[in-house]
Amino acid sequence: MFENIFKGFLFIKESFSLIIKDADVIKPSFYSIFVGMFFTIFSIVIMLFIESNLHLGNLFYIFAFLVFLGNYLISYFFSGMTAFLVYDYFKDGDATMSEAWAATKKNVLTIFYLAIISSIVNIITGIIRGSARRYSAGGFFAMILGFFERAWTVATYFMISAIVIEDRDLKGALERATQIIRKNLLPIGVGEIAVELVTVLLSVIGITIAIFIGVSSLNVTGPVLALLMTAILILIVIALSLYVTTAYHTCLFLWARSIESTGIRGSAMSPPAPIANVLGLN
Repeated sequence: MFENIFKGFLFIKESFSLIIKDADVIKPSFYSIFVGMFFTIFSIVIMLFIESNLHLGNLFYIFAFLVFLGNYLISYFFSGMTAFLVYDYFKDGDATMSEAWAATKKNVLTIFYLAIISSIVNIITGIIRGSARRYSAGGFFAMILGFFERAWTVATYFMISAIVIEDRDLKGALERATQIIRKNLLPIGVGEIAVELVTVLLSVIGITIAIFIGVSSLNVTGPVLALLMTAILILIVIALSLYVTTAYHTCLFLWARSIESTGIRGSAMSPPAPIANVLGLN
């Protein structure tokens, strides 16, 4: 476990170094948060207004699904931009926002289809989890559903990379993700544990520090500025977490891709530095 934590710290150190070298790689993560927040707040206000005035009944759930869909689309779109920026950096030594935007916008319809599937998956797993709790089988099904949801989340990261980097359609992206996971199950599992452990740990620490700073500054700045400062710090922590997660899966995708093109695995490879540290390939 401690070895995995150490590997996770190595990856985060390397991924942060990419931000220092090229700050563009972190920008889509901030865009994702701000656009997602605006969309969610706006959608909830509209939904409540429609429900209170028109009493749509079960149609309310259709609007709720559309909110899910919109949030997935926003998240996947900006994750696609991050994936392309990381790819662009390792390919040319320079991450270009205009190229990332063009590559992601070009494939927005495929990303939209993926967002629809993820929304449906989210709703189905939620229904199954709720039914399992009613029949006192929550623990067993929660474990199975948790594993499935994690597997699907990992697959979507690889699919997004395949869509924006390789211009694949949804079917091709799914086949690509399945192929990568099947051939690299062990290193993917090790990397997931390492990066998730450290990302969660640092996120908790970062949010705790942000709240502490906000509370400590109440008497100095007043409640409004203290709350604003806390919110900004928390958003920075969340953005860094989003970036690290996307960067990890993109680097892993690029590593698996380079193996396919050369047929070489191990120390003879030249994988992206962040993923090399996590998987012990350097």
